[in-house]
Amino acid sequence: MIDITQIQAMGFKDMHDDQVEAITDMVGLVLNLASLTQDDDILASAEAACDEMVQLFGGHGVKVVVDVHWP
Repeated sequence: MIDITQIQAMGFKDMHDDQVEAITDMVGLVLNLASLTQDDDILASAEAACDEMVQLFGGHGVKVVVDVHWP
């Protein structure tokens, strides 16, 4: 069994700016594509996956806000 306290992981603060930008661009792309499906379950799943990933890298997380504008 792996002792989690011995794992050395790289977080956003340790990454090059280009690496952080690539990850945040991917998160944006995933959430944008999920929103285009107009399926609340797919969007919620994408949000949860992106939120977990961002937190794993030391970020604060991801929150999706749906704002509907009618003509």
